[in-house]
Amino acid sequence: MKLPNNIAEISLDKEVQVGVYPPNGFLHFYEASLGNGDYFGLYWEFGKEDKEPIVCEMIHDEGIIKPSFSSLDKFLEWYKLNDFDYGDEEIEDEKLVYNYLEKGNQCLKQNNVNKAIEFYKMSTESFGELSENWFKLASQYKRIGNELDFQKSIINSVISNWAIEFPSQNVIRLLKNCTPVKELENHPLLKNRKNLDLNFGGQKENENYEVIKDIFTELYEIGDTNKAMLLEQNYALMMYWETSSFQERNNFNINDWRSKFAQKTKSRITLNEL
Repeated sequence: MKLPNNIAEISLDKEVQVGVYPPNGFLHFYEASLGNGDYFGLYWEFGKEDKEPIVCEMIHDEGIIKPSFSSLDKFLEWYKLNDFDYGDEEIEDEKLVYNYLEKGNQCLKQNNVNKAIEFYKMSTESFGELSENWFKLASQYKRIGNELDFQKSIINSVISNWAIEFPSQNVIRLLKNCTPVKELENHPLLKNRKNLDLNFGGQKENENYEVIKDIFTELYEIGDTNKAMLLEQNYALMMYWETSSFQERNNFNINDWRSKFAQKTKSRITLNEL
């Protein structure tokens, strides 16, 4: 995993998280920590371990991490501006995913769809595990009749990082109502879309879990490992919040899962480095 050049300026926990919360690839550091489970960390997306990480904030009460700075440099700029504390002074962070999203939204208000698509694409390139930016991009591709890129984007909006943001019902609606184009008719998510509603909790039985397992198993088989691992982590995250009796009925043990998932992660990174 590629460390930022200025890594010596922060105090690292030195143990990269396996998942499910905080998710795999999160590396806690102590600067600007608020305590009670609210702190910052470096975060590497699946498949971008060879790139410098962004900085996310772990928000314990909401059970999420949130992209907060596009780089450690930007975090340190903010940290120093606030006298080395968690302060209210903000900085310009042009490469942060939400900045691109906002620029795209402004273009839509001006009815400049093509320019909005440019900014939404930049947002996904800046950070590709957020459901919202892929949904915004998908919606505009649909608007201009680009069905292939619409369906690619809606797949990414569903197979995003649910420890950051859960896909909205609008995302699920678009997924379930689409007719797969020829290039994507065999994609595991699209093949199983009718059986997936992503409703979790409060049920004795839930078929979503078996459907998700089928999807990420096939993603592994076809070699889409990054997406498979992201979806498997999502599966484990949702299962983690279920009752212990539900977990037992579904043969899920978080410690066993973490052990197996850690080995998968290490094996994948080793293969990528060869």
